[in-house]
Amino acid sequence: MLKNFVKKTFNIREGEFRISFLMQLYIFIVISVLLMVKPTISALFLSNLGASELPNAYLIVAVTAVLSSYFYDKSLRFFSIKSIAIVTLLFFSACFLALGFIIQYQLNSDFILYAYYVSVSLFGVLVTSQFWIIANMVYNAREAKRLFGFIGSGAIAGGIFGGYLTTIISKAFGNLYVIYLASGLILVCIPIIFWVWNHRLHNTTDIQTGKSIKQKKKRSQIAVKIIFKSKHLTYLALTVGVSVIMAKLVDYQFSDFANLKIQDPNELASFFGFWFSSFNVASLLIQLFLTNRLLAWLGVTSNLLLLPLGIAMGCLLFLVFPELWVLILLKGVDGSFKQSINKAAVELSIMPIPYEDKKQAKSFIDVVVDSIATGIAGFLLIFVVRGLDLHEHYITVIILFFLFVWIILIYQLRNAYFDTFKTNILSAIGNHDIDGIKTLKKALHASVIKVLTSGGEEEIINLLERLGDSITDVHKPHIIKLLDHPSNLVKAAAIKEIYYFKHGAAASKVNKLIEVNNDREVVYEAMEYMLLHTKIGENNVFKKYLDHRKKYIADAALLCLAELAVDNKNLVKKYGLHERLRKRIKAIEDETVSHSKEEIAEFLVTVGYARFSEFFEFIKKYLKSDTAYILKHAIKAAGLSGHDEFIKDLLPRLNQEELREVTISALHSFGNHVPNYLLEYGVYENLDSKVKKHLPKVLATIKNRDSLKLLIRLGISSDPYMRFEAVKVMVDLHFQDIGVKMDKDRVFENVLKECEFYLQRISIIKTIQKEEELVTENTALQISMEQLVHVIQEELDCSMHVIFEILSLVLNEDDMEIAYFGLKDEAESVKVNSIEFLDNILHVSLKAELIPIVEYHFIEEREIQDLSQVQAKFSDVEICLITLLKDGNVTLKLAALHVLENMPDASGYKNALKPLTRHAEAEISNKAHQILNAIKRPD
Repeated sequence: MLKNFVKKTFNIREGEFRISFLMQLYIFIVISVLLMVKPTISALFLSNLGASELPNAYLIVAVTAVLSSYFYDKSLRFFSIKSIAIVTLLFFSACFLALGFIIQYQLNSDFILYAYYVSVSLFGVLVTSQFWIIANMVYNAREAKRLFGFIGSGAIAGGIFGGYLTTIISKAFGNLYVIYLASGLILVCIPIIFWVWNHRLHNTTDIQTGKSIKQKKKRSQIAVKIIFKSKHLTYLALTVGVSVIMAKLVDYQFSDFANLKIQDPNELASFFGFWFSSFNVASLLIQLFLTNRLLAWLGVTSNLLLLPLGIAMGCLLFLVFPELWVLILLKGVDGSFKQSINKAAVELSIMPIPYEDKKQAKSFIDVVVDSIATGIAGFLLIFVVRGLDLHEHYITVIILFFLFVWIILIYQLRNAYFDTFKTNILSAIGNHDIDGIKTLKKALHASVIKVLTSGGEEEIINLLERLGDSITDVHKPHIIKLLDHPSNLVKAAAIKEIYYFKHGAAASKVNKLIEVNNDREVVYEAMEYMLLHTKIGENNVFKKYLDHRKKYIADAALLCLAELAVDNKNLVKKYGLHERLRKRIKAIEDETVSHSKEEIAEFLVTVGYARFSEFFEFIKKYLKSDTAYILKHAIKAAGLSGHDEFIKDLLPRLNQEELREVTISALHSFGNHVPNYLLEYGVYENLDSKVKKHLPKVLATIKNRDSLKLLIRLGISSDPYMRFEAVKVMVDLHFQDIGVKMDKDRVFENVLKECEFYLQRISIIKTIQKEEELVTENTALQISMEQLVHVIQEELDCSMHVIFEILSLVLNEDDMEIAYFGLKDEAESVKVNSIEFLDNILHVSLKAELIPIVEYHFIEEREIQDLSQVQAKFSDVEICLITLLKDGNVTLKLAALHVLENMPDASGYKNALKPLTRHAEAEISNKAHQILNAIKRPD
């Protein structure tokens, strides 16, 4: 029962309890030992040498750490962290045993006191550093963020236990027995390391990589180089260093005041033990009730700001009230925050660094940087404070200065931490093409020329369409050669591309095509080119070709005239465009004369360009054509006409795949009139759902406030696929570029609604799956339920994509793409990094709702805390199916109807089925009728 309580309280998941408990015990013992030996050696040092010698000790600690780091760094490159940690524990156990012997036989000397003060300082940073390296190996970023609070509470509990135990034993028996007990207790960590290594770390360490020590030696670098090569590690090292300087300056003030007030060594040791333990009690309370919440709320690096801000408040108070109780309060802030919130944040901040770099860099930061910072603190106290004979208040001023530096470094570290996760994800998904296509810049190489010179018809045309205005002079001769290509489609496409070259390029070759080529499209493209991209005057072209003996050339000239007349009304009168169109329509409507589909299609476009309302009936007539080729050109003509009445005729065509592209292009020609028409006349509500789902593609070509307004309406559809299309368009259009700002609060509200939809669908799946397990005798019903679950799961995938697209509206689009594709990667480590990356991007108001859902969807299906209330609402299969029949899209409704069709008794669904009998989709209405009839006439 206690185990379940602990697991629930600290969010420890299945299979994590034993390893987490042992890791907690490991750090509990280490900190207990530290709090047993540190007060004892501090009391001996201060009693024999005085507080004035502390700065000297700080400097010696720094020098010793730097010298020993060289050998320690070498050992890390040749031996596993397991071996080094065990040797370290044995060494310090022997040291403490020897210290007890020295105390027992009163062999104290200045040298020995300095030596043990240094050894205890190194023990405090080195052994804890080794523990956190192992912890970083045991847990990934998400597990660490969730469990480091629980494990860290072991460190704080160890501080409480060790401190109070020191107070009790030192008062009752003296310091000697405290040291002997510490020497034996530290050895308990060794079997824990063996167990952790054998049961967890063998899967994550260098052993599995199969690399020899020689290989590792070649690849390894000196810790200092590793740190300076990484902005992340550099800022982390500087942040840790400044925090240590701050802690030592605060510790000096606290120790100096305490030493002045308390003369007896045992009493002073008791005082230190009591307050250190009291600080740890406060730290434990913070760890249990605040750390995890603050990490989830503010994120890893933002929590690092809490300690310097707390110390700043204490320093300002000390400037006003220079009393011991203020220093106790200041030291309490340092001691309690440093071992709880700040410690967890520091250890988590190095998580994204690769293991090999982390192993060396972390030890260097924890030992050398810590010790150098201690030395700097000692230097400041010796040569600045004491050397200049400054008042104690100046120490507080120095602390405030370092506080300012500390806060700046934390902000730099936050950016570096974020960038490291981003880099790791990009490195892992580097083989993916995030945009789904290769960018044109990458395509414009020798392969382009190869396609232009030797590619097939379709291949060349596709390439020319993709090139657009991105062509260069390198491609010019190859494209001009295409004017001699045997395919007329290629010739027409080539002429369009020549537009982008220098004015009049290849004019003579293009001009020849008008006379020698008999393809309507080639002739039209050639004639338009001559009119718009050469110095040949309009009079020369129209006089020569409008009444040409070859009909297709005359038609091409008429089309060019209609196109140019849109912006030049003088041409209409000069060449009698109105009368020419009237005669041409009369000729085409003459049933005694046959006309090719190409001829009619081209003339439809001509009528569209002309925009004479009296001829719009001609276009309407062919909008009903059964010939796809003519129908496409009629649709194009309707768009060119600019006549709003055509919008209602075009919208239904979006449902026809073969006509969709030309219909979207035609609707684009109406511009703002399309969203206005849909919004002002209530047309949107009455549109067929199959048409609605293609509206985002239309609106994607119309970039204004009204199209955004309609897209937002589509974005709250009950169909997740519709929502996805709408939001995707909103993201791609970048409305900010035209001064339209997204309401961040409204966007976040939509994300939360999407989360609610997701939870609802999960709950429905769970309920249906439970029912599926009970109907084992009805195979058909089981299969239909399984298919329904599959359809809902596809909806969940779409819904999750919708969430990321919505967030892209107000957050960095590239960052959201990186997070999404990282989450879809096969490697769990990449997914974990992506979730942590996302956790750092998201607004506080979204994290609690979204992160659990993201973890559920991409990593593993686990219970979501917010799901219980939703499950209670959808705990009955009947409620679930009725909800799907009412709110689901066409595919989901059909899947739900198949389930009802196979039920022995579906009478409870009559009211839900009746509205579906009037559904616009014939398959749904027929199926609903069929099921209702079966209910009325049971077998």
